Amino acid sequence: MPLQIIIVDDHPLVTAGLEQLLTLDADFAVAATCQSIAEALPAIEASRPDVVIVDLKLREESGQKLLEMLQEPDSPPAIVLTASEDEHDWLEAVRAGARGVVLKAMAPATLASAIRAVAAGGTWLLVEGTDLAARLEHRFEVEQRLAGQLTPRELEVLRELAGRRDNDEIAERLGLATGTVKLHVHHVYEKLGVRGRQELLAYLARRSY
Repeated sequence: MPLQIIIVDDHPLVTAGLEQLLTLDADFAVAATCQSIAEALPAIEASRPDVVIVDLKLREESGQKLLEMLQEPDSPPAIVLTASEDEHDWLEAVRAGARGVVLKAMAPATLASAIRAVAAGGTWLLVEGTDLAARLEHRFEVEQRLAGQLTPRELEVLRELAGRRDNDEIAERLGLATGTVKLHVHHVYEKLGVRGRQELLAYLARRSY
């Protein structure tokens, strides 16, 4: 029986291309294609797919939110298929629950291999020579050391700052007022002894964050 797959991507040309590509392989069947989280959730509930393929950027929402929603024990595993070449985005996707990360620039066979690995209970987290599982584990270790200085919310803001997001973006992603974010950012700078974002990024780089 072919593996059942749901594709969540807000570009119709991408979803059509993926569907055509995957259905050329007798091992795969596309149960649904969705352009938003609102479309994806009922499709996942109805189809109970073996794997969900998720783009990180879905119009006005983040695919990361869907990843976080798929953390219940009976939820299907997810693979992120992204155009982003930013390691921070990959790591935060894995933190949110992605079992695999595949770049859109990679060969189609890579996605097929990732689907098979993840459907079998494994992971696909070696991207461009980077072991994302090991990198994320190191981030956890750095954050544990910083937990003595920063509150849990300030650590969340720190992660967003590491992704080079501005205050408005951080506010939207964390569900906070921009003024509240500015206050948290100020506290992060003050507690870590840095002056501004460039010094913070240098501080994190020295710790291989």
